[in-house]
Amino acid sequence: MIDTVIISIPKDKVVNVSNPANETLGWDQQSKTSIYSKFVRNPTKREKESGDYFPRLTGIKRQTDGRIDSFIKVEFSVPKLLYMNNLDEVKECDFKLVIDALKDRLLRMGIGVSEKYLSYAPVSAVHFSKNIQLTDGYTSQFVITELNKVDIRKSFDFTKTKFMNDGQCLYAYTISHSFVVYDKVADLKKDEKRAVDRDQTLYQRNLFDEIKKEEMYEIIRFEARLSKKQKMNALLNKLGFAQNPTFEQIFSKNISQAVLKHYWQTLVKDNSILLFSFASGPKDILKHILIVNPKLKPKQALYFASLISMTKDGNGTRELRSILKKYSDDRTWYRIKEDIREVTMLLKKVRPRDWFDQIELGLREFNSFKQNGP
Repeated sequence: MIDTVIISIPKDKVVNVSNPANETLGWDQQSKTSIYSKFVRNPTKREKESGDYFPRLTGIKRQTDGRIDSFIKVEFSVPKLLYMNNLDEVKECDFKLVIDALKDRLLRMGIGVSEKYLSYAPVSAVHFSKNIQLTDGYTSQFVITELNKVDIRKSFDFTKTKFMNDGQCLYAYTISHSFVVYDKVADLKKDEKRAVDRDQTLYQRNLFDEIKKEEMYEIIRFEARLSKKQKMNALLNKLGFAQNPTFEQIFSKNISQAVLKHYWQTLVKDNSILLFSFASGPKDILKHILIVNPKLKPKQALYFASLISMTKDGNGTRELRSILKKYSDDRTWYRIKEDIREVTMLLKKVRPRDWFDQIELGLREFNSFKQNGP
């Protein structure tokens, strides 16, 4: 549903605020002018090692038109607040639990805020997200490679696109918003500099070993990151939702689903005609062989792929037999022919757009993913 969110709490709605100038409490001054000052408070080492997840805080005081505004921006991952990871997803019914957990963490950081003001806090940025489990042998890397065939930059107002980590991530972005698709399970094992999720908890980093041990999941993750309030409001208005949402209002399955489906439709689906049909290149054949039989040894899969490529090249099977005739007997050829028949039967099981349909279903149903079921 949603992952990262940034909310703003006015200073006059906060009680028991620790003095930001007191460095022993973890606040650091980042900038200061005659009309503007900014302090940050990131989780301390002790807080990170406590076993709980803590938000990032930014204290801002600024003078505008003779008026002084003071507020605290609170940035956090909603699922990490509850589950210490964002592989598990939250539901609308979890909102009260989220507010209780957020209030607890803020209080332990020296910030007292009532449930009411946390719920009604204005949102300045939000990341909508969806984890979709792929089945039938499809891998996230295969799907991302296919999605990279879409010219995302031309179909939206993105300034840059990246295809990263050996095909494990597709990233399109501007300063105001971005769309990210990545292999969630593979990302769990990456260090902070290479991971898409750079705020992983110790618990989340350990998830990779548990998942791989059980060989459970192939998860592709979609994120629509609205990093500027103007962009967020424009998109919400376009999709028929109220602008300037509070935290409680943005914590919505309908909004999350509508935003992610909008990005999927605009960036991918509208450009998918004839794009994801079965391709006959050697590497494409190899990928499809491994999809229908992921337990094949690489050497055997390469052999099967080469057989199909050879039968499609030139005069096909007849020419292939003629080439091999000088170096083998009829028995060898009939064994090869049987192998050709076997791999042909394997490839008949391939449905080129099946992975596409799985994503469509995931976005349509929009059920919250949990590692151990509902």
